[in-house]
Amino acid sequence: MDGWRNFHMAAVADTPWRVVASCMILILKTLLHLIQPLSLIWLLLGLWLLSRVIKQRSLGLLAPGAAWLLLTLMTCTPLPSYLLAGLENQVPKVKLAELPHADAILCLGGGAEPGLVEPMGIQLKSAADRLATALTLAAADKAPLLILGGGGFPHDGRLYSEADAVGDYLRTHLSLKADIHSLGVCSDTHDEAVKVAALMQQRGLKQLLLVTSASHMPRSLAVFRKAGINPIPVPCNYTSSLNRVGEQRWLHLPHVQGFESFNGWLHEIVGHWVYLWRGWV
Repeated sequence: MDGWRNFHMAAVADTPWRVVASCMILILKTLLHLIQPLSLIWLLLGLWLLSRVIKQRSLGLLAPGAAWLLLTLMTCTPLPSYLLAGLENQVPKVKLAELPHADAILCLGGGAEPGLVEPMGIQLKSAADRLATALTLAAADKAPLLILGGGGFPHDGRLYSEADAVGDYLRTHLSLKADIHSLGVCSDTHDEAVKVAALMQQRGLKQLLLVTSASHMPRSLAVFRKAGINPIPVPCNYTSSLNRVGEQRWLHLPHVQGFESFNGWLHEIVGHWVYLWRGWV
C-alpha cells in the first residue's frame, strides 16, 4: 500500500514537469514550422502589413494585402480541402470486397514513373494508391486481366513508358494470376480511354473496373462513357483532409498541402473544360 502511495505521489509530482516538457516540445515544433520558407513569407508579409496599418500608411496595400489573404486562405484554412472534397465525393465510395467480378481491371497512370536508379525499376508517386488498389483487386481475383495506363517520360533522347515499367516490375517480382497488359505511352486520360475501348472490342471484354484517384474519377467516367465504355468506378487516393483520418482545424499555420489540394482541384476543373471544348466528354 505504501509502495502504491509513493508511486502515486511521484507521478503527481512529475506531472508539472511533463506539462512543461510538452509545452516546450510544442513551442519547438511551432518555431520549426515558422522558419520554413512558406511560413516565414506568410509571417513577414503579415507583420509588414500590420506595421503599415498601425502607422496609418495604407496607401498601396491593396495588392500585398490581397496576396497575404490569398496565401492565408490557401495554406491556413481547409478551403482547398473543401474544394477537392467536392470532386472526391461526387462518386460513391466503395469497399473492394463488395465489388463485382469483371473482365478487366484498369489502373490509370500517375501512380509511378520509371526509375533508372531505383532498385525496383520504378519510383512510386503521390497517386500510388491507384496502383495499390488495382493490385489488391487483382490479388482478390476480381478480373483475369490487369490493364496499365500511364504517360511517357523523356530522358536522354528516349521516351520511357510508365505502364511498361510498372508491368515489367509486376511480372518480375509478383505472382499475379491476372494477365498484365500495358497501354504503352498515353498522352492523357482520353488517350487511355480510346486505347482501352479498342482493346475491349478486340478481346470481347464487357465489364471494366476503373481505378483512379477520387478527384479524377468524375472526369474519367465522363471520358470513358464518351468512348463507349460504362465502367464500374473504383475511386481511391482520397487526399482531401475531409476524407482522411485526423481532426479538421479551421485555422492553422501555413502548410504546403493547401497548395497541393488547390492544384489538384484546379487541374481537374480546367481539364474538364478543355475536354468539354474538345468534345471528349
